[in-house]
Amino acid sequence: MMTVARVYPRWPFFGVLAVVAAIVAGSLAAFETAEAVLQHITRYTARFSFLIFVTVFASGALAALFPSDVTRWLRRNRRYTGLSFALAHFLHLLAIIALFVTLGEMPDLVTIVGGGLAYLFIAAMAATSNDWSVRKLGPKNWRRLHLAGVYYVWAIFMNSYLGRLASDAPPEPKWIFALTAGLGFAALALRIAAWLKKRRKSALSAA
Repeated sequence: MMTVARVYPRWPFFGVLAVVAAIVAGSLAAFETAEAVLQHITRYTARFSFLIFVTVFASGALAALFPSDVTRWLRRNRRYTGLSFALAHFLHLLAIIALFVTLGEMPDLVTIVGGGLAYLFIAAMAATSNDWSVRKLGPKNWRRLHLAGVYYVWAIFMNSYLGRLASDAPPEPKWIFALTAGLGFAALALRIAAWLKKRRKSALSAA
């Protein structure tokens, strides 16, 4: 029996490219030096990709806790939003590389190793976000990979925002980092609440 390959919608990727292009255009218009332009691009591409990530991270929990057409749509389409996050964050990586090249500097070893592992996870999750990979890896192994990856990426984001929040001289007002860290922890709380709800439901079913 012939199987039909799933066709990925293009609009999430065009949306990412449009937003990143707007960030680049706005940065070029607002700043004069290459360093300032690239710093602005790296900051706002990071925040944009984080917003997509938080949406993906919380989508399943939102559908479980607050079922509605919107939350079910988010859960149903999280593969595509996950891939759009990967695209946005790799564009952010290009901006980081361009900034360090412009500065003539190298990031420290902790940043290279910690951030590099996050990008390896993102690449692995993006490469396996298809039905063929689920079949080849097996549902359990596929889920382990994606769970490990998504929680590691979450931890990297939180480490970055909490580090700036604790800094004596953050690059921007602290409320920005408090807001982003708060979003990350709120998404985690939703996942925990959804897991507890599932556990209670299983216990009641078994009783």
